[in-house]
Amino acid sequence: MYKSVLIAAAMRAFALAAGTAVVAVPAMAVAQDQVAALSTAIQAAVVQAQANAAAQGLSAEQTQAAVEAAIQQTIAVSGASPATATAALGAARAALAASGALSPAAAAAVGSVQSQVSTAANPTGAAAASGGAVGGAPLGAPPSAGGGGGGGSDYRPPNN
Repeated sequence: MYKSVLIAAAMRAFALAAGTAVVAVPAMAVAQDQVAALSTAIQAAVVQAQANAAAQGLSAEQTQAAVEAAIQQTIAVSGASPATATAALGAARAALAASGALSPAAAAAVGSVQSQVSTAANPTGAAAASGGAVGGAPLGAPPSAGGGGGGGSDYRPPNN
């Protein structure tokens, strides 16, 4: 009797776990599709901004500013998360460099936007990678109003 109950419970757990695994795969595929779509849009924006800058005879600094603005606009319109934007920027940079369509000004613009997105994703005071807290008072004995050390008698230095 107990054996059949255990087997039934194990089968239910397995079915539940299998259903969860099936759901996780499409979610990951959707995230990859979002990165690919945003990467393609960023590539198009960079190529278009470079072409417009060249047609207008802009300097390298002006071209960088124009490309940076085009990338920022593309990301803003997409509504992508910082993680998706970071992945898409990396993919776009690699694809543009491989195709030879990444000018030095455009490379600097992509780098600048990557830095801005990274800063937005990890503002100062973010939790440490270890999961520990960042900032605040150090761990240990609480401060004493008397100035002689920590909280209790265990923390007081010996009187010599």
